[in-house]
Amino acid sequence: MQKLAELQSKQQQKSNTNQLLTTETLLNRGMTVEECKIMCTHHSIDLREKLFFRIIYETQLRPFEVLNLLVEQWDRKQGFVTALKVKQKTKPRKGDHHAKDWLPSTPKTRAITPSTNEMLREYVSNRKKGSIFINENEEMLSLEWFNQEISRLAKLLGIQKIKKYYVDGRTLKLVTCMALREAGERHNDNAGGSRKLSAVAADHTMQVKEKHYEKVGEDIEQITQSFQKYHPAWVEGW
Repeated sequence: MQKLAELQSKQQQKSNTNQLLTTETLLNRGMTVEECKIMCTHHSIDLREKLFFRIIYETQLRPFEVLNLLVEQWDRKQGFVTALKVKQKTKPRKGDHHAKDWLPSTPKTRAITPSTNEMLREYVSNRKKGSIFINENEEMLSLEWFNQEISRLAKLLGIQKIKKYYVDGRTLKLVTCMALREAGERHNDNAGGSRKLSAVAADHTMQVKEKHYEKVGEDIEQITQSFQKYHPAWVEGW
């Protein structure tokens, strides 16, 4: 009995390390419009990284979906990018011996701002196919590399915020690639854009967005019009 009690106590202590020390919602802990603008426009950020950040913020595509974009999936005349079906393998958590795959059900086409389209034209240059985001050896970059880079740049620019939210002292970096995605949706909503359409753009389930939101069918024209009218990157012409 004593051994059982000790084991249960250890398990309880281990589970407590994952507990947040705050009840503040994730979106309220996210990036401001000004912080996003810095990451999307600052002159000290290289074109490749700036493009990666801008596409995430403008489209609400997941970072790994942007990473997997191919030149062939970019409509340079219309200013659209299309994320096709790709698998993302995630590292298993402790106690979970199976890596998990995430597979989008359908291709997702999203509009990018005219400025980003022109920047993309400059970056891609005369390349006709292959991964958009590559290194100097023409090899596809990793998401881990971009995650490290956005944190490094945010620190240099003085906007990286790190908070201790977990019982075991682990920290949350608040300027991240995923935070750009979340902020893009929130900023569009706060400016008066359609919350339903921004949820569709971000490919949310009903559990992710507030429960009373109704799921609507994907309409790229409506999504584009809503973002062009309300999203800061579009309205302010970043």
